[in-house]
Amino acid sequence: MFKRNKSYKLESIYDPKNAITQNSAKVQNENGDEKSPEAFTGSDGVIDYAKMTERPAIRRRRFFSLGVVSFTAFIFNLSFSIILTSAKPYLDKMDPTAGTDFLGLFIAAQPLAQLIFSPIMGYLGNKLGSVRILSMISMSFLALGFALYACVAALPEPRRWYLFAARFLIGAAGGSITLCFSYIATATTTKERTTAVSLFQMAQSSAFVVGPAIQAAFAPLGSIIPEEGESQLYFDMYTGPAWLSVILAIINVFVFLPCIFTEYNIAKEEGEYLAELAAKNNKDNNKEKPELKDPDVVGLVTCIIVFASVQFNFIFLESVATLLTMEMLGWDEQRAIVIVGIGFAAAGLYSGLIFSVMAPTSRKVGERIVMMVGIIFLLLGPVALYPYSGPPPQFRCNATESEHAALGANYFPELLIRDGIHDVWSTFEATAEEAEGNSTCRPVQSFNDTCSYNATCCIPDAGCPNCDQPWCETLPAITSGQMITGFALIVTGFPMGASMGNAVFSKILGPFPQGTWMGILGAGACLARVLCPICVTNLYSAYGTWYAFGFMTIVMAVVLIIFFIFYKRLVPYKYDDSN
Repeated sequence: MFKRNKSYKLESIYDPKNAITQNSAKVQNENGDEKSPEAFTGSDGVIDYAKMTERPAIRRRRFFSLGVVSFTAFIFNLSFSIILTSAKPYLDKMDPTAGTDFLGLFIAAQPLAQLIFSPIMGYLGNKLGSVRILSMISMSFLALGFALYACVAALPEPRRWYLFAARFLIGAAGGSITLCFSYIATATTTKERTTAVSLFQMAQSSAFVVGPAIQAAFAPLGSIIPEEGESQLYFDMYTGPAWLSVILAIINVFVFLPCIFTEYNIAKEEGEYLAELAAKNNKDNNKEKPELKDPDVVGLVTCIIVFASVQFNFIFLESVATLLTMEMLGWDEQRAIVIVGIGFAAAGLYSGLIFSVMAPTSRKVGERIVMMVGIIFLLLGPVALYPYSGPPPQFRCNATESEHAALGANYFPELLIRDGIHDVWSTFEATAEEAEGNSTCRPVQSFNDTCSYNATCCIPDAGCPNCDQPWCETLPAITSGQMITGFALIVTGFPMGASMGNAVFSKILGPFPQGTWMGILGAGACLARVLCPICVTNLYSAYGTWYAFGFMTIVMAVVLIIFFIFYKRLVPYKYDDSN
C-alpha cells in the first residue's frame, strides 16, 4: 500500500538542522522558503515543528500510522468492554462457590498481567526501536485469552482458576497499550501531542460505547446449561462476545503488517532541532551550550500517581457496577447486564465528547487546571454513593421455596419492601403467627411483585445476600439516583485526568526515549487496577458500602493533596537553562 525501504527502518523526514546557520535562526521549509521559527510559533509559545518542516504526503502517512495505534487501542478496549458487565454472572455460572471475595481477584487478573507486561513491552520497544512485532505478539495473546475464556465450561472444576488464567492472558495483551502510548509520543510533535493523546483516549472511550452495546445484543441468547453428555462448548450470552473478541484480535494482528503500518519518529527530530536552536541562542548571548538535562523525576512520579488514581476509579466502576445493581436494586443478572451495559455505552459516548474538547480547553486554561478539575470530579463520585438514609435492600433467596418452607422465615418486624424499578417502598405489618416464624419466604417473581406479609421478602439470584453480608440488614440501600450521579461524576473526571495526565507526562519527558517510562506509567496504572478490585470488593463484602466508598474518597483526597504540592513541577521539558 505504501512504499517502504527494504530494511523497514524509520523513514527519514526533512531535517531543519541542516538549514540552521551560525548567523541566522531562519529555517528552510519543504518549499524552499526561509522563515524564522517565530513564524510558526503559536500563542502558547510552542513551535509547530511539523508544519514548519514536514511534507504534506509524509504528514498524512504519519497521521495514518497514529490511526492504526488508535485502532489497536479501540480493539483492545472493545474486547475488554464486551465482557465488562458479565464478569460476575459468568463467574457465578462457571463456579458458584467462588463468591464476591474471588470476584476482586478475578477482575484484578487482567491489570495484574498488565502490571507485569507493560514495563517489559516498553523496555523491549525501546531496545527494538519498533512497536510492530511486539504489538502483533500482544494481539495474539488477546486472541488466545478470549478463546480460553469461551471454553472454560469444557474444562474440569473448579473453573475459577481457568477464568483467572484467561483474564491474565487478556491482560498480558494490554502491554500493547504501552506501546501505543510510546508510539504516539515519538510520532507527534509537542504541538500535536495533547490533541493526539485526546483522540487516542477518545478511541478508547468509544470502545466503551460499542462494547457494552454488543454485550447487550448477545443477552437475548440467554445462558445455556447443557444437559449431561452434551458438548460443553456452546454459544450464548457469555461465550458469544468472547469469540467475537478472538476475531477482532486476529484482525488487529494484520493491520500491523509492513504493507499497512509505517513507523515515524518526529519527536526525536524536533528535540534535536530545539536543542540546536537553544544552543545557538545561548551562543548569540555569549552563553555556554547547555547540556541535555534529565527530565524532572518528581513531576513524572506525580503524573504516574494521578494517572493511576484515574484508573483506580475506573476499575472501581467495573468492580461494583453490576454487583451494586443486583444487590442494591434487586435486578437479576440478565437485566443487570443489559442496563449496566447500556449505561457503560452512554458513559463511553459522553467520555468521547469530553475527550473531543480536551485539546482546545487545555490550550485555553492549561493542562494542569483540567487535570485538577478531573481529580475533583473523581473525588466526588464515591461521595455520591454513600448510603445516607433509607431502608435496607431486599435480600437474596439462597434456597428454594420448599427449603424456606421447611426452615421457616426469618422475621424482621420493620422490614420495608422495595419495588426494584420505581424505588417505591411499602411497610407491611406482621401477624403474631408470622412473627413466630410459621410463614414461609415467598420469592418475588417479578420486579413489580410485593410481599403480602412482613416476613423475609427475597429475590432469587438477586438482592443483598444478608447471610454472607450481615450489614445488608442494617445499612440503607443505595438508590438508582445515587448510582447515576456517582457514575456520571466518575465518568466526567476520567477523561480529564487520563488525557491530561498522559499528555503532561509525555511533555515532561521531552526528547528522551519514552518506551520504558511509558511502561512505568502503565505499570503504575495497572497496580492501581490490581489493588482497587481486591480492596474495594473485600471491604464491600466484609463491612459494606460506607467502608468501600469511604476508602475510595480517602485515596482521591490524598492524590489531590499530592497534586497541589507538586503543581509547579508539572511543566514541559526545558531545552535551556531559562526558568
